Parts: sequence; structure tokens; C-alpha cells
Amino acid sequence: MKKRLCLFLLPLALFSCTPEPEKPQDLIPEEKMTRIMLDIHLTEAAIGRTVRNYDTSRVAYREAHKLILKRHAVSDSAFKHSYDYYLSVPEKMDKLYEVVLDSLSAREAKLTPKSVPAEVPTEIDPKAFRKKSI
Repeated sequence: MKKRLCLFLLPLALFSCTPEPEKPQDLIPEEKMTRIMLDIHLTEAAIGRTVRNYDTSRVAYREAHKLILKRHAVSDSAFKHSYDYYLSVPEKMDKLYEVVLDSLSAREAKLTPKSVPAEVPTEIDPKAFRKKSI
């Protein structure tokens, strides 16, 4: 019985111990990666709202992506390696996107006008509630 239990648990133990993926040498720090991701999502939204043709939007996005990486002084390969690394570690990617979503929500709150409640009359006009006689 003990042998069967050991044979059953051994494969589970081996598969559950997956090593953490290696960090690439050109890994972008989390804070900088969140700023890049924020810029990328804002650019995607802007292109999606303004460019209707799919092919044109793809070309515009590629060019904008290059400009974003250039502005942040990051190479395309460093971004790809870093993005792949963060994807392979879900906890870190969740943390990145949590910050990105919080930043996007804060920006949206600044841009969205606050709803003003309708003005409540201080005096009630009795004529407004009179029934019309038939």
C-alpha cells in the first residue's frame, strides 16, 4: 500500500516543482515596464478610436510602438524578452496590470466630468399640484 502511494505521489511532486523561469539579462524593471504598458494601452485606444481601417491601424500601431520604446530608451528585443518573462510569472504580470489599470482608472476619473445632481427646489409651488377641473 505504501509503495502504491509513493508511486502515485512521486509524479505529482516532480510536476509541482517547476523552476522559476530565468530572468533575461535585458529585463526591464517592473516600474518602467508598467509605464511602457500604460503608454501602449493608451496608444492602442487612441488608434482604435481614430483609425477605422484595420490595415491602416496595424501600421499606425507598429509605428507608435516603435516611438514608445524609443521614448523609454528600450530596445524592441528587451521589451519582448521582458514581456515574455513577465507572462511566464503570472504573479508579476498581475501586479503589473494592477498598476496599469489603476493608472488608467485615475486618468479616466480626471477626464470624466462629475455628474451634478439636479437642483432640488427649495419651495414647492402649490399650483403645480392642483388638479385641473373637468
